[in-house]
Amino acid sequence: MINLSKDTPIWLVSEENVKYEFQKAVRSVLQIYKKTCGIAKGTSTERVEAAFRYGIDFKDWKLPEFELLLQSTYRKSEIRMGDIDRKLHALPLAYDQALSQFFRMVFIALWARKVFIAPLSIQTINHLPGSFDLLCEEANVECLSIIRGVHPESSIESIFKREEFNNGSSRVNFWLRLLLSTDFYNIEDITEEGCKILFDGANGSGDLPLRRYYVNDFLLTITSSSPAKKEVVEGIVSQYQISKRMNTVARVYKGRRVAQKKDVKTAAQEAHEMSYKMAQTLANGEVEFDFEQVFKTHFQTHRMKGIFSLGEDGDRLPFVEESHPQVKKFAIYIDGVFRSFMTSKRLQKSSGYTAVLSIFMSYVTMYLPGFYMRRDGSLENYPRTINDFTCTLYFTRESVFLDGVIKFEKQPPRTFLAYLEAYARAHGWGNDTHYARVLVMEHFCQYIEDNKLALPDADQFKCNFTSACYPPVERRTGTVKKPIPRVYFATFLSMLYSLEYLTDHINNMPYYEGQDEKDINYGVLNGELCQPTMADLQNSHAWAGLYAKEVRGFGEVNQALLNYTPIFYHEQKVHRFEILPRFYKLVDFEFKGENVQRISPNSVRLTILMCETGLRQQHLIWLNKDKYDCVLDRYWNSPLAPLFVSSDKSHGEWTAIVSRHVIDVMDRQRAWYDSCSSSAYQEDLWYDFTKGSKFGQFKPLFRDAGTGSSQWANYRHFPVYLLMLQHFIKEVIGDDSGNDLVFLKSADEKNKPIAGYDNVYLSTLSVGELTSPHTPHGLRAGFVSEAMRFLPPSLIGQFMTGQTEQLVWYYTIFDGENMPDHQKLLADYMLKNMDKLSGGDAPELAAAALRLNARLADSIHVDPVKAIETHGLISLTGVKAEDSGLEVLRAKRYTKLAYNNCHICPFDNRCPKEVIQQIGAGKPCALCPYAIRGVDHLPAISAEKDKSKEVMKEVMGKLREWRALKPASRNAQDAEKLNEEYDRYAREAYALEVIEQQLYRMAKSGDFKSYFLPEKDGLVAHFEKVNVTEAEHVLKRLIDVQNFPDATSESLNQKFAYMRMAMLMNQGKFDELLRVDPRPPSHQLSSQISSMLTTGVLDVRDVIKIGHAASNPHLQTKSANLISATLGVEDRAKDTSDSIPVVEID
Repeated sequence: MINLSKDTPIWLVSEENVKYEFQKAVRSVLQIYKKTCGIAKGTSTERVEAAFRYGIDFKDWKLPEFELLLQSTYRKSEIRMGDIDRKLHALPLAYDQALSQFFRMVFIALWARKVFIAPLSIQTINHLPGSFDLLCEEANVECLSIIRGVHPESSIESIFKREEFNNGSSRVNFWLRLLLSTDFYNIEDITEEGCKILFDGANGSGDLPLRRYYVNDFLLTITSSSPAKKEVVEGIVSQYQISKRMNTVARVYKGRRVAQKKDVKTAAQEAHEMSYKMAQTLANGEVEFDFEQVFKTHFQTHRMKGIFSLGEDGDRLPFVEESHPQVKKFAIYIDGVFRSFMTSKRLQKSSGYTAVLSIFMSYVTMYLPGFYMRRDGSLENYPRTINDFTCTLYFTRESVFLDGVIKFEKQPPRTFLAYLEAYARAHGWGNDTHYARVLVMEHFCQYIEDNKLALPDADQFKCNFTSACYPPVERRTGTVKKPIPRVYFATFLSMLYSLEYLTDHINNMPYYEGQDEKDINYGVLNGELCQPTMADLQNSHAWAGLYAKEVRGFGEVNQALLNYTPIFYHEQKVHRFEILPRFYKLVDFEFKGENVQRISPNSVRLTILMCETGLRQQHLIWLNKDKYDCVLDRYWNSPLAPLFVSSDKSHGEWTAIVSRHVIDVMDRQRAWYDSCSSSAYQEDLWYDFTKGSKFGQFKPLFRDAGTGSSQWANYRHFPVYLLMLQHFIKEVIGDDSGNDLVFLKSADEKNKPIAGYDNVYLSTLSVGELTSPHTPHGLRAGFVSEAMRFLPPSLIGQFMTGQTEQLVWYYTIFDGENMPDHQKLLADYMLKNMDKLSGGDAPELAAAALRLNARLADSIHVDPVKAIETHGLISLTGVKAEDSGLEVLRAKRYTKLAYNNCHICPFDNRCPKEVIQQIGAGKPCALCPYAIRGVDHLPAISAEKDKSKEVMKEVMGKLREWRALKPASRNAQDAEKLNEEYDRYAREAYALEVIEQQLYRMAKSGDFKSYFLPEKDGLVAHFEKVNVTEAEHVLKRLIDVQNFPDATSESLNQKFAYMRMAMLMNQGKFDELLRVDPRPPSHQLSSQISSMLTTGVLDVRDVIKIGHAASNPHLQTKSANLISATLGVEDRAKDTSDSIPVVEID
């Protein structure tokens, strides 16, 4: 039996027995008071007993008095004891509250004794938790104990007890009142019929009596110990949800909320009406057309289509329908031509074109009629055909001609391009946007000209757009999107992977038929492992914070319900999520033939893939579920993998290279897609919902709820991910050096900072209130290709992006303008140095050497001993231990420190006598024990070593020439000098090699402190040697000479001259070839390469080929059968070919 009456109880015993049962209950409750409250002065027991001594007596009471007493316990009741029994009229007012609490407990005892079923207005017990618990214990009513145990102040144990959401008291108090209005004493008393009555009283439309009583949760809680009864409740809930989904449309349009608001105009509707009236006023020529003011006030971009569009077929919008017949006719025709033009373009995305069409139609239907009405008072001169609508008069005149050049009898109208420029200026368009809109109109006019013979009355139309019609634009080489702070990019990626696992974990928590034990993810309630049902997750307060939420805002994920702790990594250290706001959305999902709710993993996986691949979100959403791995060999355990991308904004299908674990993310997404049993998910969709798209039909991997890829994107929850990162940066790390990542939207467009991160504050926010200057597009880590020029991939991945070393290399593969090989890096570095030199600045390495010398000078001046340790300084050991540069530095026995590129000389580059005696004159710095070197000298030492090797080869060539002479023609003294010179450079080369290797080993062992990375592997990566080709070595040496001009050699200059000559020959610039250039060969070659690469005449591969030819010069062989032989000029041809070497460039 269920009592849904607000004030009237249902008595289950006769009227005569009511008094007896009531007196019995009073004695029982008095005993409970004495046990729990005592009888001391001022206690509730003392006040109640005093009231009874005053004269409360029930022997003359009838049923109306008992019902009136019940009403006196209701909330805000004004009934006093004196109103019930006149003898109690003088009872002090202070006793009323104590008596009200006492009689509430008496009526609960009456319900437990099955004397009556209470109305919904009955109140529960406050401030006496011990008394209430003892009453439940003595009453021994199963359902009463279950509900009371949920209250956080109760001592009755319950796994459903929660210490949040207003301490759980509001919910439990409603439940107790609801229980007292039923005959649910024990679990077995719960019937399906009774559950349906309660459920229908809370769920549905209209004014329902139990809407605030949390009925679904109540039923699940009291049936939790009985699987059969709980299954009945879950069936009722499930059936209602199915019915709700089937009747969603009817509910929206026939519900009471819509009916209440149908006559109330919103601010947007009022603004639309004002704009509509202004458009009519302007079209009639009633007021002057103030472009900037009118555009800003009335015709914002989002409002144009709703006013000036012609609407769908057969459903024209009012503005065009109410226009002058002549305007209407021409507008309909122009609209048809423009849409034909759009059809001919076979656009994949037409939004940009339709936006231009709306502005164009406002020009045709609003501005031009108003202009002619103001000027002529009629529409006699309004264009009727395309021939009347000339390109010069209505499009380009103001851009192509000066005022007065074309003579008009009357003032001409503003051209559409000028109209469009005013609109762009009013709404703050950038030049790129404005340029794109003008380009659409040029293509439209060109379309008319191309089809003028087919279009009626268009044979005289001529498109005369020029570059003057366009706004100036600057070519951009990068993006203006704000990326995630690089220091925390790897941390952010680690967070995302943890969030992805959490979504899968929660999705595998609810029980379903046929679930394998290994697939079960248990939850935790009060320290006990439990597996919830879907109904529990959706309705039970105990499981709130996963599927269901108890707050108006997005709130937090209740980590206490998980059987693990979500973690992430920052700089290889584990951190837990101090805050974990609700970062996901629930979607209806057909699983094993049943409609259920699941957390969509799409948003977080899309964000991961954007970080990992750099692909645009649109391409990722529309990956072909069945083909993205079609070129992947799953038997090959490679760290990189090919990804088949189904779309590109300008091309077709293509293949990208990604990390292997990226494919794993996509495999998990495909498994999610395949787990949906809906027939709709088995259908192919046109790419981007554009019928006839050139990318075809297929199943998009990231299909989600809703229709339209904009609803599938991650824009909504992306600020929530950033909120977690911001909390970690600001609150956990304490890094306040940068700006906030997330803000709150405000009406004045000045974003407000987040005021806090606690659960109470977050519960007041909605996802829609968050905004961020960082967009998902900024995740595309384009900075990697720049960092690749100076840092090894392992460092970039480990400390900047969180990606694998192989994936960092991928970024240069993906970027078509940055080749993935060492050749392109060398060429780019050479060009960068050339730019520096052209501006009179030092190249990068040279500038770094200057900064290094300045730092060394400061450090040595302060503390020479500490400087040796800090900067990793070494010197060669002499015969005596004290005869070394380091000992001279420690003892401060130096005269003046000279900071050279390769070393520090403690004697101001003036060799001491003992050095000259031991090694020889001529500044033999490579062998000098006093020369001090550090790890930072490595680039210059490497260049000097290469120079010594080249000079060795030059001397060896001279010796070969000496040996080729006849013995009589040889001078023994020449051979002696050459051998001495060879020995000198050989010693220098080997000494420099040893020094270089020693510094490398120091780097490998971490035996210095001047670098920012303490990890050994990371440091070694800075100095790892790579195998390069001879051509690459020539480019490397060119860079050396750019930075250190004295590191050149005669043979190297010959190679530089050869390469420059080959390039000039390739271009046919013989005048430059024969011109005397006073600049060094390295500078000439750098300038030539820079010029030819910049203009696109050569690419990097050509430079490498020429470098190879310079390292291995040879003459191109000629065919034996030459026309010159038959003409008798073979010798002349031979002379020509011998005099000028030819290098073939493919």
